[in-house]
Amino acid sequence: MIDTHCHLNSNKYNKDIDLVVKSAKSEGVEYFIVPATMPEDLEKTIKIAEKFAEIYCALGVHPHESSRFNENVFAKILNLSKHKKVVAIGEIGLDYHYDFSTPDKQISAFERQLEIGLETKLPIILHNREADKDIINILKSNSKLEGVCHCYSSGVEVAEELLEMGFYISFTANITFSQKDMTEVVKVVPMDKIMLETDSPYMTPHPNRGKRNVPQNVIKVAEKISSIKNISLEEVIKMTTENAKRLFRIPILVLSLFLLSNNLYSQDYYDDEYEVMEVPDPYYRKLGFGPLLGTNTFVDRYPSGNRSFSYEGLFSAGGYINYRFLENFIFQAAYSYSENTKAIDRLPDSLKHTLDRSFHNAVEFSIIGMVIPKNMVNFYASLGTTYFMNQISANRGAPLYKHYYDDKKWGLNTGIGIFVNFSLGNMGTLVVNAEWKLGFRLDEIQLNYDPREMSNSPNINIPTTHTTMSSVPRGGIIWYIPFF
Repeated sequence: MIDTHCHLNSNKYNKDIDLVVKSAKSEGVEYFIVPATMPEDLEKTIKIAEKFAEIYCALGVHPHESSRFNENVFAKILNLSKHKKVVAIGEIGLDYHYDFSTPDKQISAFERQLEIGLETKLPIILHNREADKDIINILKSNSKLEGVCHCYSSGVEVAEELLEMGFYISFTANITFSQKDMTEVVKVVPMDKIMLETDSPYMTPHPNRGKRNVPQNVIKVAEKISSIKNISLEEVIKMTTENAKRLFRIPILVLSLFLLSNNLYSQDYYDDEYEVMEVPDPYYRKLGFGPLLGTNTFVDRYPSGNRSFSYEGLFSAGGYINYRFLENFIFQAAYSYSENTKAIDRLPDSLKHTLDRSFHNAVEFSIIGMVIPKNMVNFYASLGTTYFMNQISANRGAPLYKHYYDDKKWGLNTGIGIFVNFSLGNMGTLVVNAEWKLGFRLDEIQLNYDPREMSNSPNINIPTTHTTMSSVPRGGIIWYIPFF
């Protein structure tokens, strides 16, 4: 289920929003759409959406607050609507039941916010109470808009006009109230145009009228629609969930944030006439750790003869510890381990017993610089030092002299890579990492024999020197713990 309209930005949830979200998820609520209603709600609503992976938001000024709408607010909504967790413009519309703002001011604010919807190509979340005629006329003059009429309370005729314009209809627990029979409206609206909502903390269903509403009560709305439509509850949940995902584009958000989002490379929101507003980092990353896997290729470079001697595709495993000490920079310590049987594999069967597998261990200390650290996708480059700890199997020929020699030296490393961040809410951040790392020995390795030769070769005892580098495409998963 998706609660397509719940005011979790209300002060009534300040003390227990974590519990409210957790309880709703345990009852089958998959996503939440939280709309702003006042100018001062805009940043708060985004922060809530950033905190919870399951919460998306809408930005707008409610008709009750229309007298406070101005061009500064217009610019702020337009700028903030570029945020990746904003899926709609709303809650906007007209409300003639109360007189908190005059009809003229309501219409002016409504029409200006419809312009934002058209410019951003985001759907609108519509509020309509006792303003049917003006709502329909204004929407007809903005025919390219799409959206949903939330907490629907008008009659069948208005519903049919909204459906004809392509709008969805969202029902709350008002369809369970005895004061107004909404049965005929529910019957008229086809299932592929219905959404569910609670309008929390308002519109609490029976038998808890007068108490604070919560998103987990959205099941009550689904049950009532199931009864009126005479279809299974499972079918109601399935279709209304698909409708919400289709309108708010929730199924493709991960892909769009990864590849298509127009703010993939933007962290701040600008306007020529207004100040730059920095948006908080939605991904908590301070101290993290995790495993890494890759394939290691070692290349020995000789000054003469067969100049390159490589051991390719060695399986490599290890782990990371990351510490983010500045916004754009991470200190990383990594360990990797590889076993090398490639030298044995190259020998004829009669000589394979003359060598044992070699072991390659590396400890890396690197500084990672991220290009745009607050985004879901971070490209980065790294530079650091590596301590190579190798145990190399060797054989200097007859008489049979199979042995290991230790090869421990410092070197440099550099690389490029990508982080893809996934917020886990109160559980921190999970980062998927892919990178290509190069390691360089700065010294020359001097041997009193030639490891390129077989053990029975007459040239085995010719002294050689070579340099070594490693090339490691690898990936891993890093969990940034939330309690550090």
